[in-house]
Amino acid sequence: MSPVAVRPSLVTLHEPAHADTTGTAVLVHGTLDRAANFRTVARHLPDWRVVGWDRRGWATSRELGDEHTTLRHHVEDLCEILTRAPGAVVAGHSYGGLVALCAAAQRPDLPAAVVAFEPPVRWLPWWRPETEPDSTGDDDASGAVEKVLRHILGEAGWVRLSRESRARLQAEGPALLVEMGDPSQDEVAFDPAELSVPVVIAAGTRSLPAHREVAHRLAALVPHGEFTTIAGAGHAAHVSHAREFARLVERAAALAGAEERDR
Repeated sequence: MSPVAVRPSLVTLHEPAHADTTGTAVLVHGTLDRAANFRTVARHLPDWRVVGWDRRGWATSRELGDEHTTLRHHVEDLCEILTRAPGAVVAGHSYGGLVALCAAAQRPDLPAAVVAFEPPVRWLPWWRPETEPDSTGDDDASGAVEKVLRHILGEAGWVRLSRESRARLQAEGPALLVEMGDPSQDEVAFDPAELSVPVVIAAGTRSLPAHREVAHRLAALVPHGEFTTIAGAGHAAHVSHAREFARLVERAAALAGAEERDR
């Protein structure tokens, strides 16, 4: 059965109490993550309808992923969601940012703007293999999860994880190996110079220098691109700096509004 035969379920992260909403924000999680980890970001967008979903292989959508799941399937899922929320601002964290950029390239008529926080655009000439840990040769999926989390969170962050959290994440090891070993990510999926929607590309000031460099250079290639940083944040900024991450959504919406007024 095709990985897209059944679509993941949409999760409402925040619904304003009043009918006059600012807009819709679609949040796309990264590797070893889930939609629920955006709930604090959503609380900092009180006038927005905020939605997300667990991507194939992760959390509640674990059974929808398999060894054939690729970047294309996640992009198809996002495009389908956007057909039900045209004009939304799409904000993706890490791998989710890559999904958001690919969707905007394929269907520029759907999103109003995109936020991409440290997207792993592996085909860019500035991408360095050491930017992410090499887990493609690991046979032990749980060991691969530990390696990646130590890389992202640092030793202290790994130690702070509860036993239950470690077990839950390690159960998603197969999805990690599929996602990091997906060869389609090394192929050119879009031309940054042809992205027609406003794009805010961000990085944390405490993230790896390579992450910051790729984000900065990518923003410079996008016609309506803007680079910004979140001070004091590492790669998991949507968790550690949720308020600032929410401001990225608002900034992208402002850029889209300004562009609309200039037409």
